[in-house]
Amino acid sequence: MPENLFFGRRPPVPLWGKKIDIIVGEPIEFDMASLKQEAAMVPHDPSSVRKGWPTITPGGLDEAAQRWLYQKMSDKIQSVMERLRKRLLNLKQH
Repeated sequence: MPENLFFGRRPPVPLWGKKIDIIVGEPIEFDMASLKQEAAMVPHDPSSVRKGWPTITPGGLDEAAQRWLYQKMSDKIQSVMERLRKRLLNLKQH
């Protein structure tokens, strides 16, 4: 991945706008168009501390929206991994 894509930094979400298939036990699907739209409508807390996330254009997602999007995707991956872990534990016990 090119290092100098966004002002010398890697993009916050690799392969933005591409269809990405991640399969760990079961397919994980992200509807990026609706997630981005939902992230853009997240209420903004003006008192929150900025952590330096770049503004993504042309989508225009600000830092709060990007953090929401990252958290939503991370939560979904974590829940799938937890289900896989529990399934493996059940198999070991039998």
